[in-house]
Amino acid sequence: MIKKCLGCGVSLQNTDEDALGYTPNLDNVYCKRCFRLKNYGEETLDYVKEEEIFKRVNKSWGVVFFLIDFLNINQYTISLYQKIRLPKILVVSKCDILRKEMKTDKIKKWLKEVYKVDDALFISNKSSFKSSNIFKYLDSKKEFRAYILGVTNAGKSTFINNLLKKEGIKKEILASKKPNTTLDFIKLKIQDYIIYDTPGLSYQNSNLPLINKEIRPITYQVKGGTTLNVLKYQFSFLTDNSITFYGNVEISREYNKKDDELKGLRVPANYDIVIPGIGYINVKKESVILVNEEKLEVRLDMSGVDYE
Repeated sequence: MIKKCLGCGVSLQNTDEDALGYTPNLDNVYCKRCFRLKNYGEETLDYVKEEEIFKRVNKSWGVVFFLIDFLNINQYTISLYQKIRLPKILVVSKCDILRKEMKTDKIKKWLKEVYKVDDALFISNKSSFKSSNIFKYLDSKKEFRAYILGVTNAGKSTFINNLLKKEGIKKEILASKKPNTTLDFIKLKIQDYIIYDTPGLSYQNSNLPLINKEIRPITYQVKGGTTLNVLKYQFSFLTDNSITFYGNVEISREYNKKDDELKGLRVPANYDIVIPGIGYINVKKESVILVNEEKLEVRLDMSGVDYE
């Protein structure tokens, strides 16, 4: 019987040290690559083409749980979710980071209004989200097979480990902050269900530090002529405005900075500018903002959705 690494999902082998899946002892649960990643945090350049992941899933059957943490909900990640042809549900992960006013019913209505997503489940790293919900959902669909998909570092492995722990199963998927840890599908049997962990889908800025605590939005009163720098992203304000930043990196400010390469971005009042992998900026007053990235998404803020 072929044994697979619990870290990357590749078949274990002890013949070629330079090939994936190598371990000096086939009784090990991790290959050499994943052992060193787990214990020493070594980087890896291996990756899996997302087209192959979707092709393999869509040719199969079962239910897909697609994980995205709240700060990474945007047009791109939702487009990945829409590529799934099997029965699927969006799972908003790491809900520990949500502020108290971000109620799940509001997020659901906002998702439907802005991204046309009809329903969502919510999970927390701390509580494992009442993990049995995944099985209740499978039962409602009369299915016993599930695929756990999501962008890199969305919390897939942590979620699965919570399921395993709750069921008393002494196995552990390798959960790492490094991208592209999982390289193949990992099959797990939990009760009468078959659960597959899958490789994380590549994503812009996925190598940034993870947010593991409540979001602390910062509000700025911005004067005209101010440029806000968010890592490589620049936002130059022509007029006075008020903005609130939701993210996990620091913002720096410059005044009267000139850059002829910046492009105008029209932002309606109380709309968000989405910064992939980082978070978003909510703009209070309608304005044209000069930016150095042409394809930034502008979307309706949650407070702009009718919740009656």
